[in-house]
Amino acid sequence: MFVINLTCLKCGTTHPMTPTSYICPACEHGSTDMDTDIGILDVQYDYLAAQEALLRGKDINSSRSDVFRYIPLLPVKQSADVPHAGGTPLLNAPRLASRLGLKSLYIKDETRNPTRCLKDRATVIAMTMAQEIGVTDFYCASAGNAAISLASYCGHQGLNCHVFVPQEASQTRLNWLRRFGANIQVSTGNYDQAFDEAETAGAKYGWYSRNCAYNPFLVEGKKTVALEIGEQLGWQAPDLVVSPVGDGCTLGAIGKGFRELSFLGLTDRLPRLLGIQSEVIQPLVHRYHEQSITPDEGTTAAASMAVRRPRNALRLLKELRASEGTMLAVSDSQIAAAQKLLAVEAGIIAEFTSSATLAGLMKQAEAESLAGKTAVLVITGGRLDSDF
Repeated sequence: MFVINLTCLKCGTTHPMTPTSYICPACEHGSTDMDTDIGILDVQYDYLAAQEALLRGKDINSSRSDVFRYIPLLPVKQSADVPHAGGTPLLNAPRLASRLGLKSLYIKDETRNPTRCLKDRATVIAMTMAQEIGVTDFYCASAGNAAISLASYCGHQGLNCHVFVPQEASQTRLNWLRRFGANIQVSTGNYDQAFDEAETAGAKYGWYSRNCAYNPFLVEGKKTVALEIGEQLGWQAPDLVVSPVGDGCTLGAIGKGFRELSFLGLTDRLPRLLGIQSEVIQPLVHRYHEQSITPDEGTTAAASMAVRRPRNALRLLKELRASEGTMLAVSDSQIAAAQKLLAVEAGIIAEFTSSATLAGLMKQAEAESLAGKTAVLVITGGRLDSDF
C-alpha cells in the first residue's frame, strides 16, 4: 500500500492513516453557525512508488478489470473476496453527440455494477478495509442506492447492515433493502436528518461507516471511474465530464482521479467538470457561483441529489476550480425529457437522478458551443422506481 497520510481539506493538517480515520478531529464541527464544513480528510499517496507499481510504460500493470486494477492508487493492502465492481463500459452515443453539436459523446454506464449503480465502487473499498480490522457491522445514510449497495455486499459477506433512509424513500428501494436483510431505520425527516441519525448511531455502537461524505477512503473507490475513462480513451482526457451532485462525493472523486492521471503523466490536461443539481435543491450551485444561499424547501424526484447540506463540498469545490468546471441546475421536467432521450437515442435505461447529466449538458450547450468537443456522461445508476 502506498498511502503516506491523510490531509484535512479544511485546515491542511496531516494525520496518520488508520482504517477508522474519518474526519479531522480539529475540524469535526464548523467554526461558526454559518460554517457547516467539517474536516473531510483526503488520502495522500507516494505517487512515484505507486506509479512504478501501477504502470508498465503506459499500460496498467494488472490483468484485473475491476476497481482493484488500480490497487496502487487505493488505500488497501490487497483485494478482498467481494463481488466484482468497476470495469464498466464507456459507450459511444453518436446520435446524442450530433444533437448537441459535439465531436463525441460517451456514456460511462455504471448500471453494469452488481447493484446497478456506481456506489458499488465505494462499497468494495469499505468492505475491504473493514475486513482488515474484523468489522461485522456497517452503516450508512442513503436515499436508496448506497444503502442497497451496502446491504447487497453485507448479504454476500454475512455481515450486519444498518441503513438510515429519509422519510420520502421510495417503496421500491425499501423493498430491495428488505430483500437483502438490512436493518432499516426510516427517518422522520429528509436525507440530511437521516445522515445525522446514522452518524449518531454509528458512533454509539461502533459500526463501520459506509457514508462516503464521512469516510475518506470511499471516494478512492469512486475515483476509479476517472481512471477507467482515461484508460478507455487511450489516455486522451475528454473536454467535459458530467455527473449529478448530492453531497459532492462522486464528482469530487472523479476530479481527483483525473488529477492523478495528469500527475502520473498519463494525460496532458484535466477535463472540465460539470456538476448538476436540481433547481429546487441546489446548494452547491449557489455556493460555487457565490450566490446567496437560502433554505431549499422544494422536493424533487431526483432523490439522490436532494441534499441540502452537502458534506463533501470542500472536496468538490477544490476539483471544480482545478478543472475550471462549473455547476448548474435543471428542472425535473428537463430531467424527465433527458431520461427518455437516453433511452431512445442511446439505448440507456438511466434512473431519474442519473438522467440529470444529459439535461445539464443540454443546458450547457445552450450557453456555449460544444463544437469539436468530447464529453462523458456518468450514468451513476439504473434502478427505476416507476415507469417513464
